[in-house]
Amino acid sequence: MVLEDVVQRSALAQSQLLRGRAVSVEELTRAYLDRIERLDPRLSAFTELATGPSLAAARAMDQGRGPRRGGLLWGLPTAMKDLHMVRGMSLRLGSRAFRYLRSPVDDATSAALRRAGLLLTGKLSTSELAILPFVETDIHPPTRNPWDLSRYSGGSSGGSGAALAAGLLPIAVASDGGGSIRIPAAFCGLVGHKPTRGLVPNPHAPFEPLELAVIGPHARSVDDAAALIDLLRGTEGHPTSLLEAVQRPPPPLRIRFTTDNPVTPTAPAQRAAVLQAARLLERLGHHVEQGPPTEGSIDDFLPMFYFIARHMFVPFEGALQETTRWLRRRGEQVSFDDAMRHRELFRERVDRWFHGADLWLTPTVALDPPPVGVWNNHTAEGRMYASAPLGAFTAPFNASGNPATTIPLAQGEGPPPGVQLVAPRNQDARALATARQLLEALGTPLVPLAPLALRV
Repeated sequence: MVLEDVVQRSALAQSQLLRGRAVSVEELTRAYLDRIERLDPRLSAFTELATGPSLAAARAMDQGRGPRRGGLLWGLPTAMKDLHMVRGMSLRLGSRAFRYLRSPVDDATSAALRRAGLLLTGKLSTSELAILPFVETDIHPPTRNPWDLSRYSGGSSGGSGAALAAGLLPIAVASDGGGSIRIPAAFCGLVGHKPTRGLVPNPHAPFEPLELAVIGPHARSVDDAAALIDLLRGTEGHPTSLLEAVQRPPPPLRIRFTTDNPVTPTAPAQRAAVLQAARLLERLGHHVEQGPPTEGSIDDFLPMFYFIARHMFVPFEGALQETTRWLRRRGEQVSFDDAMRHRELFRERVDRWFHGADLWLTPTVALDPPPVGVWNNHTAEGRMYASAPLGAFTAPFNASGNPATTIPLAQGEGPPPGVQLVAPRNQDARALATARQLLEALGTPLVPLAPLALRV
């Protein structure tokens, strides 16, 4: 079997081949490590690679040692965003302030993946302390978009977005505190899902009392994304399995759409993608109508980020980037009660916005992927305010706790624009099932790899 053909399949299909012994775990792991060696110097998606330990673990699994050969994602190589603790690997959080830190243990997310038989091959890039929506740190080159190397892949989960779109991994865990799953997924042509607050165990929750951030998947199909959520929740094969739920077509829904937001104009390609999706949803039997944009400004949201940034433990304050230090200084003036008041304001607004609707359709990001270096000459405050509009359609739902799925709508050359489906809280299956229905109708249930991945 040609391994370059295998890596273009879905994560679920690749694991099925491994479990059926059509391909060995070591063969597939070597194929991915080879792709990383060839392509990552151009992307800077990885901050660390554990080649030797990964191959040793792969050989052990082929010999019947290690996790039982049974889970739907068993045997797949993956890597962890560099916010997660992974036994024996660095933990730098995108910052020089943590450059000497290594983890002796796995956190809950890393441990869940190991138990399920996934191989943790390395660490993936993130913006410093996972704050900015693009990845350009002091510890490695900017993380670039495999659809267009002159542009960012998004952030803060920019490493996983770039790695999946380039075929360096079949699936990955990401995290999202203001759009950090959905922005890179939209820029890199992937499926990304921000779960309902509290749905997926989050090892970072003790350090983030506002609970804006959640753990979720970057994937190339809705089924892969749902399977990863099931793995992290421990519901794989259970009656509450999200994978089983999303494979049932949704009933006719009352869907509202908007292409506008109160923060920034929406670019033509993103506006066109939403209108295309709205027409298609109507043809699929849903009631679709236009609605108003959400309420809220950048200044309504930033006090929550100020508070979170201020209360992160940092061993060497002077080693932080200028924008991170500026955020932490601003956070000195924000109490927990102030930050929660802003969070609840967004929740109330989103709940009103949802009245009478089963689902909302929006752009995922209003803008095209920004050019690398575009904000390098900005002040610390200017960099924050210039990049914050990337989260105009995503950040409100971190504050409100609603689930949201982004999928790509191919429209020719370049990164396909992402559209976002937002559901009421605890209705993750509704957003994902509708996203799956859309991708099937478009003929792309498995979204394609970026052209860069096909030229190796």
